[in-house]
Amino acid sequence: MAIREVGTPMTASQRRSYREAPDSSFQETYRAAFQARMAAGSDGQASAEMRTLEHLLGTTHTELSALRGVSDASQAAYAAILNKAYDAGDLGDARQFLATLSALELDAVRQNHGLADPIDTATLSEEGAANLLLPEGYSVDLNHDGIDEMGAARTAHFPPRDAPAEFREAWFQATAGMDEGSMMTYGLMMHGAIYGMQIDGQSQGPRYAPDSMDSYRRIVSDYLASLEAQKAFLADGQYERDKRFFTQMEALLNT
Repeated sequence: MAIREVGTPMTASQRRSYREAPDSSFQETYRAAFQARMAAGSDGQASAEMRTLEHLLGTTHTELSALRGVSDASQAAYAAILNKAYDAGDLGDARQFLATLSALELDAVRQNHGLADPIDTATLSEEGAANLLLPEGYSVDLNHDGIDEMGAARTAHFPPRDAPAEFREAWFQATAGMDEGSMMTYGLMMHGAIYGMQIDGQSQGPRYAPDSMDSYRRIVSDYLASLEAQKAFLADGQYERDKRFFTQMEALLNT
């Protein structure tokens, strides 16, 4: 169930900053993996890998759970909740499903998505509810505003899920080995260029088509031009850092 990787394997930091849309077979594949894990628990001959939470929930989810201090028991409870949701069929009303969960089950959902406050199912949007029923590393953007609602929280990720594979490959090459803070900074810059500013919690974009390579080429070119125009006003070292990054991106996008 791990996130699919493009040609360049993603680092842990890259996985944590990227989300993939679940495909049409996601629920069926998850249910099969869950049943295999249950069977593996009572079969000494079964693969040890099949018994792991990482095999079921994915590398991104288990990595983030480790960082947040989420216990294996909580992750296992969350995995069972997902199986119950997917077993019920179409999640066209995720809010209704969440409303059927016990307080303990809702708290497992909360812990596994790193939410600070208890989940109030009555106030969730459908997108916010749907994303609680996906392991970390996956999400849906039902209103296509470039922002993922996760429970009551609103989060951004980059690259966009519908970005061309060629752009994702270029992005992962350019940010490989980069510290997480710098990668998030450049990701937010690119995200803002695509989707525009958020005003009163609402996106004003997209300004550029996120599924077009030409959009990213133009954005990178504009950033390079802006660097030259503002060079005298930038903090020490910023010009050199940004020039190096966007020049590399431009070269990768034009190969």
